[in-house]
Amino acid sequence: MNIDWSYALRQLPVILSYAGITLKIAVLAMMLTLALALAVTIIRYYKVPLLTPLVNVYIDIFRGTPLLTQLFFIYYGFAQVSPFFREMKAINAAILGLALNAAAYTTENMRSALEAVAKGQTEAGLACGMTQLQTMWYIVLPQAARIAVPVLTNDFIALLKNTSMAFTLGVREIMGQVSLIGNGSFKFFEAYLDAFIIYFCLSKIIGILQKYLERRLKVVGGSAQ
Repeated sequence: MNIDWSYALRQLPVILSYAGITLKIAVLAMMLTLALALAVTIIRYYKVPLLTPLVNVYIDIFRGTPLLTQLFFIYYGFAQVSPFFREMKAINAAILGLALNAAAYTTENMRSALEAVAKGQTEAGLACGMTQLQTMWYIVLPQAARIAVPVLTNDFIALLKNTSMAFTLGVREIMGQVSLIGNGSFKFFEAYLDAFIIYFCLSKIIGILQKYLERRLKVVGGSAQ
């Protein structure tokens, strides 16, 4: 097999130009993931009647089925029964599907972080006259957030890599462009090598930012003490 290294080098900036779309999908999906996961976590943490069984079913479904199946079901399946999904753009369906999938896993990490906060913190807040919601928002969540930074960053990296599935819905992000280049030139090795390098570099950059954020949070936490 002859590998055209110069072709791979020429196509690298072309493929890299679509990294912005990949990051857009990842960031928006992560924002939605955090909102969904936080809501689910609080419902399960306080064992809210009626809602707890529903969110448990949601978690079982999205953890027990492949991401690709979920994306296809949301974009192609729901389009046949709902006008809302019929008009939904592929990129929005990808963001929604990725967030629903990721939240089913992230909620477990959030719950672990909440349970890692000493019960005495909650009791102290309630003793001061704060409501359950106020105690959760002002006392428990800030501490849990610092604890959860490493695992949430890992969740974001996993989500970033999962955005590569968006091209199956027709979204032209990194993998979408790689697919076009590969199919047009039949130089699949070179095209996928470029994608490999880009995803790896993005993941490493996020990992570096994670370490920086952890150090900052430790400094803030130490100053507060």
